[in-house]
Amino acid sequence: MPKRMFEFVCAKGHNTERFVDTEVRVVECPHCRNDASRVISSPRIALEGLTGAFPDAAAKWARLHTEAARKHSQD
Repeated sequence: MPKRMFEFVCAKGHNTERFVDTEVRVVECPHCRNDASRVISSPRIALEGLTGAFPDAAAKWARLHTEAARKHSQD
C-alpha cells in the first residue's frame, strides 16, 4: 500500500509529519512520546495568480529551455 504524508499533533501541541499508510490515525510523538493524532492540514502549494500554473514548474521549464537554446547556439 502506498504511503502518504500526514500531519499529526499530540496533546501537548507538538506537530510532526510522517509518511504512513492511509488508515493510520495515531503515531507516537517524537518530542514527548505521547500519542499524536492525525489532523487535517492545508496543502502547501502555491499557484500562479493568472493561469493557475505552478510557478516553480514554469520557472524550471523556462530555465531548461534557455539552457538548451544556449547550448544549441554554441554548437
